[in-house]
Amino acid sequence: MVTYTTEIQYYTTNQRVIGNCNVITFVNTGTITFYVNNFPVTAGNSFSIAGNQDEVDLTEYLIDFRGSLVGEVYVIKKVNR
Repeated sequence: MVTYTTEIQYYTTNQRVIGNCNVITFVNTGTITFYVNNFPVTAGNSFSIAGNQDEVDLTEYLIDFRGSLVGEVYVIKKVNR
């Protein structure tokens, strides 16, 4: 049996986030577009990357609000244990 935990973090400023997980999802709950490693995530949308069983994503993601002070993003990770 594979076990995992779910981690949820909330960000309103530019951040570097290390994946270290099997699945990572960025949910834009703000009113502006933000960028994940230069990939745009428009307001009200999400961006997710999922690995296969037993894979771990070690990517360093940059959450970039491009100077805006009103950005909001939730980062949800599925972490294998």
